[in-house]
Amino acid sequence: MRRRVFLAVAGSAALSATGYLLLGRPVLWRDVWPVGEVCSYCGMQVVDRRFAAGLVVDGKRLAYEDIACMVVHYLSFTGALEPVQGVWPLARVEKAVVYSYDAEEPLEAFTAWYVVGSSILTPMRHGIIAFKSFTQALEFARREGGEVTGWDGVIQHMLGDRAGGAEAHGEHSAAHAFKIKLRRLDGGYVTVEKLLKEGRPVLLVFFATWCPTCSKNISTLWRAYPRFGGKVTVLLSSFDPGDTASKIHNFLTSHGVRNGWIVTEPNLDFLVTLRVITQETIFGISPQGKIVYEKRFGTLTEDEWLRIVEKLS
Repeated sequence: MRRRVFLAVAGSAALSATGYLLLGRPVLWRDVWPVGEVCSYCGMQVVDRRFAAGLVVDGKRLAYEDIACMVVHYLSFTGALEPVQGVWPLARVEKAVVYSYDAEEPLEAFTAWYVVGSSILTPMRHGIIAFKSFTQALEFARREGGEVTGWDGVIQHMLGDRAGGAEAHGEHSAAHAFKIKLRRLDGGYVTVEKLLKEGRPVLLVFFATWCPTCSKNISTLWRAYPRFGGKVTVLLSSFDPGDTASKIHNFLTSHGVRNGWIVTEPNLDFLVTLRVITQETIFGISPQGKIVYEKRFGTLTEDEWLRIVEKLS
């Protein structure tokens, strides 16, 4: 993978200003917190403080096993994303904290430096790693690859093309993605284009076998599936190149998933073309090949899955 170093000095001025105002006095979380806590977003236990983060919202301290989990909650609490699990209305974010990768030192999230996309895997695979100084981040990026950026760059990384909604993908990129051959677990191949020719919309769900929020979505989707009435084709595609066919089989079996869905192995070209940056991404695709529904973060209930299907059909 080509290594890049990029300094993001511009971005969303509004987000930055809001961040500085909300932080208030310096954060003094120098104890072992949040190791041992349960992530307020994904539900996994925090085991490595180098990748951890925290928020104080309405006086309540929230722990996160991955900086990306904290950013999702921050964006949801501040209204940049629709509400996700663990978020309550009319909340006030008082502090945001990350921990330096090299010293595990608590840092104000809005003034820290970050490396995104290095060779180091973070718990939720978003690859956002924090540093106290630009020099430390730059030296790390030279060794491990990735882009050096500030808080604005982290926000843009997590939002991806959301600002443009489904239209951001464009007809050309979607058309190309839908022609890409995806390897099925049984060894055969399928394309989204071929599935659409059957005349039904496609519900494209990305997942990773290690992802707890993906597990919740797969469970609720499977429970809702008998009520779909054959209105859509469900296509599951793995997000993580490390997910082998065996791992995927075991993952589906553990959630009681049997027949009825098309499940494919990871395909990096497919992910890049559709600009998929998170394993929780869900697309609703019309029979005409238009992306008419998109969700990148959070979990869905059975009723929410059914509402998506009704929208597609």
